[in-house]
Amino acid sequence: MARKKEAVPEPVTPAAPPIKKAPATGKSSDRLQFRLPEGMRDKLVEAAAANGRTLNEEIIDRLTQSLERDAVQRLSNRLKAQGDRLATFEGELASIVERLRPRDE
Repeated sequence: MARKKEAVPEPVTPAAPPIKKAPATGKSSDRLQFRLPEGMRDKLVEAAAANGRTLNEEIIDRLTQSLERDAVQRLSNRLKAQGDRLATFEGELASIVERLRPRDE
């Protein structure tokens, strides 16, 4: 009788340790560690309690407000620049119209 070949086991490589992820707060979330200046954490905790939010929610809300404020400021600056260009154009146009008007002799 023919002898069956024994299957040679594949070498086992150890699995990488699992990566800890923060619980999802939305479709996706990132975990971030950072250092705060002394006393800032206490102030944020107090503000969070006063606003009925968790510390995480307070930080996210404040960062969101800051980023939105920056976006509004950039838009405001662009609109001001456009307004300045428009005013310059209107002045040049008024000058051209004045030169084209017939003069009373």
